[in-house]
Amino acid sequence: MRKLPYFQVLTVLLFGSSLAFFWQCVAHLGRRDYVAAAMLLLIGVSTLWVGSELARLALAEREP
Repeated sequence: MRKLPYFQVLTVLLFGSSLAFFWQCVAHLGRRDYVAAAMLLLIGVSTLWVGSELARLALAEREP
């Protein structure tokens, strides 16, 4: 039975969601809402960091 790539799928979802947070950050900067943009930037960077750690875990799981 083939093993499903859960970590790879979660990594792609986290990278996509971090891009969505960065997009919202730029939208809030356009409206000059700097506090909300800073909070979204922090969330986006945190999500990107978690996604990179999950990608590292996925690579470690893949090797024999």
